[in-house]
Amino acid sequence: MISGADALVAPGRIPTIYLEGKLLPLQASTAAELGLKDGQVVQASVKLFQDQPMLVLQGRTLPAPGLLASQVGESIWLRVQAGVLVPINTQPVVPRIASLLYRPDVNSVLPQLFKSGMLDDLLSKVQRPDLQAQWRGLQLSMSQLTPGVLRQAMMGAMGSEVWLARGLQAPALDTKQLLRKLIAEINLNGTNEDSDPGLVEKLTKAVDDIEANQVKAVQAQAQQEVLFSMTLPFADSNPIELTVRRGPRQEGEQPVLTVNVHSKTEDLGPVWLKTQLMNAQQIELTMWAESEAVVAQARSRSYLLGDELRASGLNMRMFNVVHGARPSEVSDWTPSGRGLVVDVSA
Repeated sequence: MISGADALVAPGRIPTIYLEGKLLPLQASTAAELGLKDGQVVQASVKLFQDQPMLVLQGRTLPAPGLLASQVGESIWLRVQAGVLVPINTQPVVPRIASLLYRPDVNSVLPQLFKSGMLDDLLSKVQRPDLQAQWRGLQLSMSQLTPGVLRQAMMGAMGSEVWLARGLQAPALDTKQLLRKLIAEINLNGTNEDSDPGLVEKLTKAVDDIEANQVKAVQAQAQQEVLFSMTLPFADSNPIELTVRRGPRQEGEQPVLTVNVHSKTEDLGPVWLKTQLMNAQQIELTMWAESEAVVAQARSRSYLLGDELRASGLNMRMFNVVHGARPSEVSDWTPSGRGLVVDVSA
């Protein structure tokens, strides 16, 4: 877990935020062949041909460098300038960043979407074995969860953009890219059965949740902090929400690393666990559980956890078990606006 958090603040410049691929101007011959004049504005649609997003303009299919699979089904406006078709950017870039940075109720959709069987059922209705294979690869196993597996999942949740910006190969398993491909597939071909009319909207909100977490992670790093949130999907259990938080470094003292975990299973009910690591060795734990039996079991076996931590070189200073739901708290982190990095030319 600690190694995963360290990966978030690897040395180097602050990762750039890439909002969308930039559509390059189309060649001059295209405008001439279509009989278009300078200043004319035309609308093209984005469709998928042989797994590649392409522009369709006046019945003609055009390759357009910079298109993303997530744009399939959308319309793009083009203006003729000096005989060249140039895309018109109609999306407000900075407001998009701001809406993600201050987005309330982040992770409100992903836990619902990742509940056992929900996404499996949806993927079974589309003819995309590749997406089904990606989803199976993203799902973890509660019975086989290890620090290495968790670290790999965290690296994938950081997003392909982070690794590409560092000149590294992007992880093969990226939840956001999977959801975007699924949205494009539904927009293009629908599903085999009558689907929820709000399905695409729900999937889009899930993508927004992921991007909001990514934007906040970048902004926190600009503030010399660590903030990383993700929802872990499991094949044999309900999803788990995970947040890693470290405040800014203070002169003369080490910042506290806080890991919050929220889970809900049929056997244990809702459980919240807050772990604080101080001076790289001292640990304080607080657990909230709504089931009285779970609380009693945790208290009676706390010494086993202490022994296991000592075997790993850690000292458990406190383990407090509370019967009840975790109380609402003031937000652990607030964006200051300092150091916000947006690359609108990417």
